[in-house]
Amino acid sequence: MSPATLNLNPASALQAKGNNLHNASVLAIDWDYEDVTIEYLQSLYACNSITPSDVVRLVYRRIEEHWDKAAWITLVSEAEAMAAARRLVERYPDAESRPPLYGVPFSVKDSIDIAGLPTTLACPSYAYTAAQTAPVVQRILAAGGILIGKTNLDQFATGLNGTRSPYGAPRCVYDADYVSGGSSSGSVVSVAAGLVCFTVATDTAGSTRVPAALNGVVGLKPTLGTISTVGLVPASLDVMRGYDEDDVYARDSLQLSVLAAQSSWWDARGDGKVRYALPPADLVAAALSGPYRLLFRSVLTKLAGLSFMTPTEEGRFDYTPFASANAMLYGSSVVSQRIVAFKPYLTSHGMDGLHPVIREIFRASDGFDAVRAYEDIFSLAEYKRNAARQFRSSISPTAGGIDVLIVPSTAVHPTVAEIVADPIELNKRLGSFTHFVNLLDLCAVAVPVGGTWVNKNGNAMPFSITLISTPGHDEDLLELGQRLMSERWA
Repeated sequence: MSPATLNLNPASALQAKGNNLHNASVLAIDWDYEDVTIEYLQSLYACNSITPSDVVRLVYRRIEEHWDKAAWITLVSEAEAMAAARRLVERYPDAESRPPLYGVPFSVKDSIDIAGLPTTLACPSYAYTAAQTAPVVQRILAAGGILIGKTNLDQFATGLNGTRSPYGAPRCVYDADYVSGGSSSGSVVSVAAGLVCFTVATDTAGSTRVPAALNGVVGLKPTLGTISTVGLVPASLDVMRGYDEDDVYARDSLQLSVLAAQSSWWDARGDGKVRYALPPADLVAAALSGPYRLLFRSVLTKLAGLSFMTPTEEGRFDYTPFASANAMLYGSSVVSQRIVAFKPYLTSHGMDGLHPVIREIFRASDGFDAVRAYEDIFSLAEYKRNAARQFRSSISPTAGGIDVLIVPSTAVHPTVAEIVADPIELNKRLGSFTHFVNLLDLCAVAVPVGGTWVNKNGNAMPFSITLISTPGHDEDLLELGQRLMSERWA
């Protein structure tokens, strides 16, 4: 299990801006007009054109000026962030010896512990002050990252739309009438609005991939068990990854080495091509909104013409186990794990203090017996095995099977008003192609490609696809995502 909650083996995500770097004068940096990425900051730091203190000042100015105050629950004081920036300068005067995230500002979803700061999960009566910082965040701080604050989320990380928080509902950066997506709502907004370079969030059933898609950024759900979940309340990649003895879901060192030793897609077959599969056309047509349907169709046309992509042979791919696992998140005992995760709180406080929609979900999730639980465990094991059979085996890399499953990241982009009017069914629709990834022990990355669509207000809105593969192929997914994002999309 990667950084996330203990309920459905969710994972964290590292998100970065999906836009290309713009040319900019290193003497006149202004985040109001420039897309700032980790790579861009590193290039400026390398020639000592800026300092971490300069970046911190810009970050807090951007936060003060940004209209969506609901993105944050707890901000680190600017004075504290400046002190961290000065310590970096004192410790690493030589540009050649600086750590990989030197002076890079980042945010953390408020389901992850930071020593001395409250962890709320967007539930004030649940909040506590953390005594220790989660290992995944400690690794980022040790690599030179500068923590800016903790971000808003759907309460108890339950939801894919971003409206279920008493701290407000973060909005899509392209149009405030539209949802940001969730549960990592504030996290994604903090990146998409250019307030920080990346964020550490969680992804149980699409909680990072969906908001990333709706806000035009990259959202990675890494391989389960490769990033520590210690310090995460239930519900650059090399920096975050590592074995943690205290994490009961962590893959051990041997497993990690086996995953790392897998052949890359790009050279395993020797033809330099990635074999991909798609969900059934009728399922896609039924799930997607009209604009999304047209954009996904254009994506498929583009994929068919790329020299490094090849579709699987007709009849050689079975989407059934993925669809079956996706349906399990609601209507089975799997969802009851949320009740187990928060049982101490619910025992002492009851459900009266919960957001009304969360209260409805929790009550509907109660009452499954042990027999049903074991039936669902056995069914999920079957789906997992059958899903694994669809992919190319690491034991026989030249044999049949796909390298990657490509799906729409989400099915629709609703307005806030639409979600408020239909908070349950429309939320489920957002997860039409996301729920199964963690349940089947897969890794995934959502990438903004395919062009844009125009909403009812006349604003251009992003579209995204998600690339999905077997454990350990995180870097392959990221490389493929980068290649696809570099293509020209009409």
